[in-house]
Amino acid sequence: MGQKSIRLGLGDLRLISVSRSSTGWVIGAQGQDRAACPRCRTLSHSRHSFYRRRVRDLPIQGVPVLIDLKVSRWRCRNVGCEGKIFVERLPRVASAHARKSERLAEIVRLLGHAAGGRPAERLASRLGLVASRDTVLRHLKRSVSWSGGDSQLRVVGIDDWAWRKGHSYGTIVVDLERRNVVDVLPDRSAASIEAWLRNHPRIEFIARDRDGLYADGAKRGAPQAGQIADRFHIVQNLRVSIERQLSRLERPIRGAMPVASSGQDSSRDDEQRSEKPARQIRLAGRDVQQRLFHKVRSMYEDGGTASAIALELGLHRRIVGKWIRLEALPERNRMTPKDSTPSRFHIFLERRWAEGFRNVRGLLREVQVLGYTGCYSRLAAFLSAWRRPAKVENPSSEIPATFGVMPCDPDSGSAISPIVAAALCLQPRRLLTRRQLAKVEVLKEASPDFVRMRALAMQFRGVLRGGRADKLEDWIRDAKSSGVYAMQRFAQTIQRDIAAIRNAVVTPWSNGQTEGQINRLKALKRAMYGRAGAELLRARILPIATTS
Repeated sequence: MGQKSIRLGLGDLRLISVSRSSTGWVIGAQGQDRAACPRCRTLSHSRHSFYRRRVRDLPIQGVPVLIDLKVSRWRCRNVGCEGKIFVERLPRVASAHARKSERLAEIVRLLGHAAGGRPAERLASRLGLVASRDTVLRHLKRSVSWSGGDSQLRVVGIDDWAWRKGHSYGTIVVDLERRNVVDVLPDRSAASIEAWLRNHPRIEFIARDRDGLYADGAKRGAPQAGQIADRFHIVQNLRVSIERQLSRLERPIRGAMPVASSGQDSSRDDEQRSEKPARQIRLAGRDVQQRLFHKVRSMYEDGGTASAIALELGLHRRIVGKWIRLEALPERNRMTPKDSTPSRFHIFLERRWAEGFRNVRGLLREVQVLGYTGCYSRLAAFLSAWRRPAKVENPSSEIPATFGVMPCDPDSGSAISPIVAAALCLQPRRLLTRRQLAKVEVLKEASPDFVRMRALAMQFRGVLRGGRADKLEDWIRDAKSSGVYAMQRFAQTIQRDIAAIRNAVVTPWSNGQTEGQINRLKALKRAMYGRAGAELLRARILPIATTS
């Protein structure tokens, strides 16, 4: 070996030889002259025989190392012991049947946990470690465990994450006290949460969003634990409630097309602007499109360019470019229904329905004779609307409109959208920019209801941060008597989950950490190109136990 010195650290072994082969260093080693029986712990000096065992170890200066072990079999001289012959154990070198030393296996696990399978394989090769990606992942999956214990698990956060958004979801469980992921479940269901919680009976608090699925599972699986509604989601629910009330203006806006005056050119005081151009063109009535078409044609004949007209009216430039080339707005072309569409056989189905024949499978056989190529579920969905009784409109049950006409932004002159107005309604004054503050003042001047909604929204944010549950009861009472539908409705919804929301007020816990861990899980999932299963995702995101 020349002048090089090697620290082997072989623990219970005696060094016999060190040699260099074509594949790396080969270290010959042998066990001790005695060993303890693993069953009765009796020390034995009676050797039965030897056998060879080869174990990979950490590389030396980037060169792989193989330990050639001469391990003994021993006789147990304890008459009362069940075993007569036992194999020498080397706990500080390698576990039973392992082909890698403990220290090498730990490095492989750490590489797999940090980088994944193939990246860890490439990195291990550069470091002189012999490990395939399958070996890396096998070591990682075997070793994953939570460093704490069930007895320490007291406060958890539960939320869902998407395997495929809109189709399938999993569940993540986070220890909020120690900021660690506890488990990753492959599905999102009350039954799986209930089963998991039953295995952890010492949990005291469960933070969750306002999804009834997790509330139901937590109630059945951990009745002793208090549930905590996430404060962020509570505020989001309030914003949605406000937005829905403000959105009652969208239909009148499409029909009336509110005027936006510039204050600089009196000839344009009556010009009409579109609030949501592309969507309005699709959804607006024929008369609204006709008026817009004539407006575009008029401005173009007055010398306006397509870009200027699109900017002025809030339309897409392609629509303006198309309309200025036309003399009249063309009629909409309705595509003839296909043979796979039940509406193609609407007249026949309507006649049979009026005759009293309403069996879907029977009607399916009849329309298939006429040429229907669609499926049963599509026909059933089409006919389900005929089974429902006609709705009787009750004007008194409708949400009252907050504004007669949606106010305009004083800077841009365009109508303030309900989404923006709802977000501004929840924003504290100290966090508003100058332009946002101007919008809020315009909204407050346009509607007393908006003033009351903003005041109640600010009070509610204060209640969530104040830590006093009695203030929550006072706020619910004020909201119900406010005369504002959005606040009355929201107060009713939080009363249905009052215990969890009260805990959100009086405890410091929330699902913020859980959302952060979901972002981390998404990053790991995307780094593995979405090919990782639940077991591997769990292995990558859970803390890995390491030796000191």
